[in-house]
Amino acid sequence: MEYNFDKQIDRTGTNSIKWDLTDQFFNKEACLPLWVADSDWETAPAIKEALKERVKHGVFGYTHPSEELTETIIKWVKKHYNWKIKKDWIVYANGVVPSINISIRALTIPGDGVIIQTPVYYPFISTVKNTGRQIENNQLINDDGYYKIDFKGLKESISEKTDGGCKRAEMLLFCNPHNPVGRVWNKEELKELNEVVVENDLILVSDEIHADFVFEDNKHIPPASLSKEVEQRSITLMAPSKTFNIAGLHTSFAVIPNKKIRKKFKSVSQHLVGAGSIFGLTGMEAAYSKGEDWMNAQLKYLQGNIDFTANFIDENLPEINYSKPEGTYLFWLDFRNVEDCSETINDILVQEYSVALEPGNWFGEGGAGFLRMNLATPRENIEYALKGIKKYVEKYGR
Repeated sequence: MEYNFDKQIDRTGTNSIKWDLTDQFFNKEACLPLWVADSDWETAPAIKEALKERVKHGVFGYTHPSEELTETIIKWVKKHYNWKIKKDWIVYANGVVPSINISIRALTIPGDGVIIQTPVYYPFISTVKNTGRQIENNQLINDDGYYKIDFKGLKESISEKTDGGCKRAEMLLFCNPHNPVGRVWNKEELKELNEVVVENDLILVSDEIHADFVFEDNKHIPPASLSKEVEQRSITLMAPSKTFNIAGLHTSFAVIPNKKIRKKFKSVSQHLVGAGSIFGLTGMEAAYSKGEDWMNAQLKYLQGNIDFTANFIDENLPEINYSKPEGTYLFWLDFRNVEDCSETINDILVQEYSVALEPGNWFGEGGAGFLRMNLATPRENIEYALKGIKKYVEKYGR
């Protein structure tokens, strides 16, 4: 079946955060927004049909996840990530970010250290702060655009106290694939990470919402799938929301093999979130049971967008360095040869060239001078944005 990812769909006036709130975030209504990480194309036809059928029923009372959905998830995880999980391990929720919040509240206490690896998806930062825990930052190493885990620094961040004098780190929040730098962590890196987790008695919370976005020869590997010891001290967070562009349905699941950890997670989650809405659960089952062909077509189109962007920069913008994503549909642009302040760059791009990206400083230490660009949009939009960036560099470049 053919799918048209070049189709332009007007999302304005649909309460889209990405399209309808640019005036609140960037002080301009009419601009091309390539910031929020959702896609600008329709979801898979199978999901649309499943939702239509559910609406026809007309009764939308309290609901619960079906056995069929659970079995579908188990099959998907085994096929795509080579991890054999059990149905008892699955805990449903209404989002990955709420589940990060739940994990912190369930398994640490105020004042505990929680390790993050910046630059990283900014809810990692805000969630740790808002729950009264202390951030232990293990900043990634930027090796000429290729990011690596600083394992020496990671071990030091566990053993030392934070500036606030809190307890040693109890938890590691891990992003796999990594948002925004686009790394798909390989088996050797994950094995070394697992050793640190086990040796230091950490809880590993792994955000794997971008797990299905892997390109070329890269392969997504859940760290918990590599070690029974890590499996028993892990919470792996997954969702169809990015893969199938159904973030607005608010549905996700956690894989928690350890019974005691699972019990603590459920104890907190029952007071904060539910298992997802009728439409979220319906959409998730349709996605994982009937959406693979659409997903593969989307991945092919996204690979084309990645290549187009990289080629344009190579040919027209030598001042800008970049990390070509191994995973995710996010392009991490290094403007430091042009300007060090991410917000200054983005303000000019918005006001003068009507292009809104995401300032790198939002992602914590290591983000200054960078912008994150969302490539899950028709290629025509990417070309427009890149031409705007080119004009910016020609006018303001050093």
